[in-house]
Amino acid sequence: MKLTFSEHVNGVFAAMQTNYEAMNNLMQDVALGKEIYDAESDRIISKKEANDKIYQFSLKLLGIENVHDKKQVRRGFRDHGREWFDIIEDTIDARIAWGFADNMWFDELVDQRNIAYGDRQDFYIENDAVLSVAKAGVSHHDHVIQRLPAGQTISVPTALYVVKVGADINKYIVGQIDWTALVDAVSKAFMVKIQTEVYTNVTSAAASLPVQTGFVGTGTLSSSTKAAFDAIIENVSAANDGAEVVIMGTKSGLSKISAIADITYNGNLIANAQKDSVMNSGNIGMYEGTKLVEIPNRFASKLPLTGSGAALPNKLFDPTKLMIIPVVGDAGKFVKFVDEGDTLILEKTDRGDYVSDIMTYEVQRHFGVATVLGRYFGQWTL
Repeated sequence: MKLTFSEHVNGVFAAMQTNYEAMNNLMQDVALGKEIYDAESDRIISKKEANDKIYQFSLKLLGIENVHDKKQVRRGFRDHGREWFDIIEDTIDARIAWGFADNMWFDELVDQRNIAYGDRQDFYIENDAVLSVAKAGVSHHDHVIQRLPAGQTISVPTALYVVKVGADINKYIVGQIDWTALVDAVSKAFMVKIQTEVYTNVTSAAASLPVQTGFVGTGTLSSSTKAAFDAIIENVSAANDGAEVVIMGTKSGLSKISAIADITYNGNLIANAQKDSVMNSGNIGMYEGTKLVEIPNRFASKLPLTGSGAALPNKLFDPTKLMIIPVVGDAGKFVKFVDEGDTLILEKTDRGDYVSDIMTYEVQRHFGVATVLGRYFGQWTL
């Protein structure tokens, strides 16, 4: 969709000797950490130069000359905030899409489809399967579970997800954070919400496997449990026509595998590459021919900045879970993720414009998550 800008916005573009395409490209390149070439000066410009140009453009577009004048800032967003949001929403879209593409664990587990607003995406079910659909729009982890026959198609419903970004926008306007930090704050908030749904589906999926013995195990990894752990790896591969298998878990979870691997730091059994892997990533990288893939973990809620004696929040992914996953292509990935891919930023006025002098904004996006168990995988609980 081609954007049509007001006389004011076109005037800002002209005054800064740029246009929407050039500014949009600059915003996305900075947000994605790319090298930035400036055609006017025929040189690579620094990240600081690029951030300064985006910042000055934002202030001019909003008509803000004094960022510490609350009335001027309020009027700037009242008069031109929608136009600024229209320009920066594309950057948020690009940053979210890049964040998932850059995650190896996401690529191994998730069959991702991007659709236009109002469209539907059908997934073909090759084998008999159990479907668990996450409907976050109703209640964060309310699931609808049903059994699907082979040869059927399903459509994963999407729901509205919202994150609040008022404080982050205000920090950017007064110069406390740069453009990259603003975009990361918004996109990461969404990625955490999506990861929460994916992780919930992943860690609960093993309970729906028709055969538990030989695919689900529990216990501290040691010489006494090694055989059972190895059997799950072998069974997952065998159940998927000899497919390659990867072991996925958090950094602390994967580190436990060293206890059963045939290695020693003082002898000659461990390869130099594994020594380097332990030093660089905290795990041995490969377990007897099976690749280890780290799932990045985060706290489910922010750590408190005031008070004392608060409890440590739960983490998004259970660090005691190790997933043994077959590499079988998109059709075999048991988490289905549909992203409508259109970010919308709105100023919230229904509950009042201000909370402690901070203008309140929401970023909205539609997506849906479902677990489709059409193939066997394994899970080990430490």
